[in-house]
Amino acid sequence: MFKQITGSLGSIFASVCCLGVAPVLAALSAAGLGFIINDAILIPLLAIFLLIAVWGLKGSRTRHGVNGPFYLGSVGAVAAFVGILVFMPVHIIGLVAVIAAAIWDIVLLRKSPPACETGN
Repeated sequence: MFKQITGSLGSIFASVCCLGVAPVLAALSAAGLGFIINDAILIPLLAIFLLIAVWGLKGSRTRHGVNGPFYLGSVGAVAAFVGILVFMPVHIIGLVAVIAAAIWDIVLLRKSPPACETGN
């Protein structure tokens, strides 16, 4: 669950920086982190966070047995990465899909029985 949340939040952060949201850019500059605003850093950072999110979805699908969140997150991650380079609405739709997959996965994980429980 930690990987999905970290990947999703990191992807949102990298996307907001890539989109150039002024308050976020100003806060980064004020904190002395203005070097992060470079696309040469943000694009790989976005890819890393998207991969972390998909990795977390892949790992948790064995626990709850549902493949849907992994497939939605994978397609969303590809759309988010390609969209940031090609067409911004595709990026936003992909990012929403990754977040929706993470939420769906967390709900399924909370409904599934604990791993240490045996079925006697």
